[in-house]
Amino acid sequence: MLSTNFHRTFVPERRHIGALLHYAALGQAGTYQEIGAETGIPMGVSTGKVPAIMDYALGMGLIAIANEEGQIRRPALTALGRVVYAEDQYLGEGVTQWVAHANLCREDGGAEAWRVVFGEGRDVLGARFGRQQLEDYLVARLGPGSNRTGPLIRAYTDEAALGRAGVLTASEQTIERGKAPLVEAYATAYSALILGLMEVHFPGDTQVTVTDLSERTLLLSVCLWGGGDVEQLCALLDRKGYVAADRQMRPWVLEKRATADSVWPSLYDDLV
Repeated sequence: MLSTNFHRTFVPERRHIGALLHYAALGQAGTYQEIGAETGIPMGVSTGKVPAIMDYALGMGLIAIANEEGQIRRPALTALGRVVYAEDQYLGEGVTQWVAHANLCREDGGAEAWRVVFGEGRDVLGARFGRQQLEDYLVARLGPGSNRTGPLIRAYTDEAALGRAGVLTASEQTIERGKAPLVEAYATAYSALILGLMEVHFPGDTQVTVTDLSERTLLLSVCLWGGGDVEQLCALLDRKGYVAADRQMRPWVLEKRATADSVWPSLYDDLV
């Protein structure tokens, strides 16, 4: 999991993430300074945006570090990263941004502050809260720190970052969360996300209850879904066919019928 200050106060600028995906697609490797020189991501002698952008891309599930020797880093595209690079390199689509958000909130490979706020914090903060309330909550959970709430909020309110998804809206004092859209065009994304979570948290199992999935992964909290939303989600999953939802059982049961990596290539098939 990425540390609380992995972002180094920077936001996930989409143009920089797109440049990093291109670098990874070419199979290149280098130091932070060399990566910055090749991609155009600002990087000075000792500080700059490259480490933060790489960590954002890692947390979003777009890249893995295939090889790291000393100061040399070789980012490699994941199955998700390959389809994003091919179809939406600069993360302009709302579905891409929601997938990136969901992955940033994961316990395995996500960002600690993101999981604490969007996953664990749902019952504490609710869907609408004040900036000071958010700061107090983060201090209570993660200890004193600086420049934590700013980048987290700006990541979802800045058009240059993930501002198109509607994950957050913010005024001077108040922050409001938005639900992940329950629409046909996102069904493949949710199928792949759920399959990936099942593979990590329930290895070897082909079935898992919605309750167990929610409690273990916090996906429903991250997407801000409630009871009626879950029924809509199951209907979407059923129609897509990668995950079967048995709504005759109580609690409802989800069954794997594919692998996450086999589904990601179809991520954008339903976009108009």
